[in-house]
Amino acid sequence: MMLENIGKSLKNLREESIVYVAAELFLQEGIEAVKMTDIAARAEVGVASLYRYFGTKEALVIRAGALLWQDLNTLFSSVYEAEDFHARSGMEQITRLFGVYRRLFQEQPGFIRFVGDFDAFIIRSRVDMSQLAEYEQSVLNFYPVFLASYEAGLADGSVRPIEDPRRYYEAVCHAVMALSQKLLRGEILPTDGFSGPGELDLLLDMAARYLRR
Repeated sequence: MMLENIGKSLKNLREESIVYVAAELFLQEGIEAVKMTDIAARAEVGVASLYRYFGTKEALVIRAGALLWQDLNTLFSSVYEAEDFHARSGMEQITRLFGVYRRLFQEQPGFIRFVGDFDAFIIRSRVDMSQLAEYEQSVLNFYPVFLASYEAGLADGSVRPIEDPRRYYEAVCHAVMALSQKLLRGEILPTDGFSGPGELDLLLDMAARYLRR
């Protein structure tokens, strides 16, 4: 039994290392451009082993996406684990949390592109939504942090009550990611007139003003 457990642990570690390799390649090259043979070569495993571990490229892409969202926690935690975070009003906490999206745009453009690639890939591949549970949970990992700040704002009077905080949170996330992806793609029409991070700052400011009492 002990040897069986060791074998399972080693298999899990091997799978995790492959997911990291795949995530790195997807960030660098884009999901569509990366083949299973590319991942196998970089991870130094046979292609047959890769399919034995994950079954399909879609399953590996989903695992890699969940991993990248989980790793994003380092950006958020640097804000909500700061010593003075909870000493601030709820509205100030939310404003600080929204600032993470600005940092994400500046420091992790590859991740933002990956999210757009992921959505397009999943739609093209017609992945069953039941397969996305782990990915969805990773995306929503930060909602409880926002909700705690929102409730603190209700208590201290800095935030106005809204009907559906989760819908608000998701709307802000979707809008910010969509704008960030468009800004990274660059101007297409002469009338686009992008102002870069300035547009992102404006969107985040509007989102904060919607909540501010």
